[in-house]
Amino acid sequence: MSLFYFFSEAVASSATDLAGLPDYPRIERFEQGSVQVDFPTIESWPDFRYLKVWFPVEVKLNSDSHPRVGSVYIQARTDIDFEQRTVSISDQKILSTRFSGDDGTDTVKRLTSQAFRGRARAVPLDVLLRLLPEDFEVPGQAAGVARLNFDPPAIRVSETPVQLLSIDKEPVRAPIEGTELEYVVNTNWNVFYSSREGRWYVLNDKTWQVNNFLAEGGWTDTDKLPGDFDRLALSDDWKEVQQSMPASLPSKSPVPFLVSLQETELIQLEGAPRLDAIGKTEIRYVTNTKSDLFSYADHWYFLVSGRWFRSSELNGQWRSVTGLPDAFTQIPSDHKKGHVLFSVPGTRQAKLALIEASLPHRVSVANGAAANLEVTWAGDPSFVPIENTRLQRGLNTPFQVIKHNNFYYLCVEGAWLFSASATGPWKIATQIPDEIYRIPASDPAYNVTFVKVGKEQPETQEYTNFVYSAGYTGSFSTKVSVVYGTGWHYPSNVYWDPLNNPYFWGYPSTYGYNVGYHPVGAFYGGRMGFRGGYGGWGGYGGWGGYPTYSSITIESPTVDFTHGYGSAWEGPLQTKPGDPSETGERSLEKFLPKKKETGLEEFIDTSKDGVAKPAAISASSLYANTGSVSSNRFSGPDGEVYKREDQQWSQYSEGNWQTMQSMEQQYRAPSRPQPKRESQGYQRYVPAHKKTLSRAELDRQELARLEGMESYSKYRMKKESDKQ
Repeated sequence: MSLFYFFSEAVASSATDLAGLPDYPRIERFEQGSVQVDFPTIESWPDFRYLKVWFPVEVKLNSDSHPRVGSVYIQARTDIDFEQRTVSISDQKILSTRFSGDDGTDTVKRLTSQAFRGRARAVPLDVLLRLLPEDFEVPGQAAGVARLNFDPPAIRVSETPVQLLSIDKEPVRAPIEGTELEYVVNTNWNVFYSSREGRWYVLNDKTWQVNNFLAEGGWTDTDKLPGDFDRLALSDDWKEVQQSMPASLPSKSPVPFLVSLQETELIQLEGAPRLDAIGKTEIRYVTNTKSDLFSYADHWYFLVSGRWFRSSELNGQWRSVTGLPDAFTQIPSDHKKGHVLFSVPGTRQAKLALIEASLPHRVSVANGAAANLEVTWAGDPSFVPIENTRLQRGLNTPFQVIKHNNFYYLCVEGAWLFSASATGPWKIATQIPDEIYRIPASDPAYNVTFVKVGKEQPETQEYTNFVYSAGYTGSFSTKVSVVYGTGWHYPSNVYWDPLNNPYFWGYPSTYGYNVGYHPVGAFYGGRMGFRGGYGGWGGYGGWGGYPTYSSITIESPTVDFTHGYGSAWEGPLQTKPGDPSETGERSLEKFLPKKKETGLEEFIDTSKDGVAKPAAISASSLYANTGSVSSNRFSGPDGEVYKREDQQWSQYSEGNWQTMQSMEQQYRAPSRPQPKRESQGYQRYVPAHKKTLSRAELDRQELARLEGMESYSKYRMKKESDKQ
């Protein structure tokens, strides 16, 4: 029995009302007969723009007693919709057709051509990526790995409930006008200091706590606050204070907190660590924590932000792991901890994460969009040199402004602007100095090196196209895995206006939120809940910690992904004096071009036969009913067609299906040496070579469809549930 049966049954039992899965095979009906089109097999996908695939087809003529089985070789343009996680296939051009014997008549070929002409289709991105050949070389891997930092943060382990109160280095206190209170600017908590009493007050959940020192321990609940807090309660600038007044003693004290002045990861255990074995791997995982914590060969292994750390004792000295034991590659993918395979070098999951990180996000910006853009500065523009470059970076602004010679370049929302002045006016940039792409990872502007002017530009001068990859939003390739954040600490900036009011913004932080890779949706996000602060998941200082919005890029996913595709750099954030949980207004939104009403790019007709441009399609129009990639047919490297029935592979030849046993005598896959783990040299990107299909390759492709559809369906189900 085919694996498709088990998968379709599983989907039906858990998501009978699920809409949103593309239906394969699809059938196109014409006057002289019908054409069944099955799921494509990828030959190459250079730059993830133009795709070459084989589609298995079955043509049934009205005059025939038997179907004609063959393949169609297609070149097509692709557009990735990251929000829907689909790939639109348009501008399809038939390069060749392949039918056995006399099956390929002119009528058959004409109907086949009509089945593809002028049609725009979509397939799940999760499936397409898994169908890439095993020897697919990830684009961009030839470039040297940036000097990312792999030193461990401070790692704290607690067997009782505790929270982190993070302050970026030493606390910066700002006076509150009309009171004798000060508040700490550079934290994601409500922390106050009473200069009259010389005491500290912290709002922990809805409870006020007091201490003589801003340190761990010694905090007591209180219902007696200095009278100045009553003034705060009257101001809309302090909404959380308003909601927690008058102060009262709780029936149960809130969870205590640790005060951290450096990047810290908290491993929260529910009591002493409890271990459970992972199959036959000799690895045990800690079951009573949300962290990825393991025990193997008398050592503890901790995975966070895509990086592995090791220690002989839980509360001992943690060190970066330079060579992960091979046992971790044997963790079953369907295990509760199977997601860590995406961070285990040498696994197919890790390679899939590398491919995801290299996918291009395309942005089109109206050339007049930036004319009225205002870049705010705290005082006169100030710049600091960027290490090992001839560049300078704007220091007292939340915008990413870079000075090169006598010009200023601004990167915002995945697009580049330039000006002859640090304050504008700004224009869309069509050329970027090479020097900008030498910015090191130790500089907070490093992520802009992943934003480039697109190779494809529209014929009209209305828009300019830009392309960025996952590095812009905080996910970086190490050639063997994808990690989150650069690992470097970028101190936050606090500036004061003439009225002594602070302006504060923080840079991205690699640690502090127990960040892990989420395979469903392919994003980095937290595995534990943390206080918000400065508006957004993960709070102050995280990649994506600022609330995201998108006016010129693909909309940010809404499936728990506020931390995934959003970037702390996609739009400026300027805080104002007042409640740290309240953000200032953004000054870009009204100036940037809005997404087209359809939310889609227009497809350009590249065919030579004058065929009308295919209509743009939306995700909702793709799914008229519940379906799945239930197709059990596959194309080979030269258009041969295979199918899977009753756990047996067969090939179509001369009007008949031959079983796998006879096939294996004719098509034996040549043996190839296995690439070395972690030391494979990547040359320039070339499409994967053709190779004869073996049973193992056919099994791999079938599994790729199943896993891809499972991931895609989970994504769709989660997305639909979030709308309700």
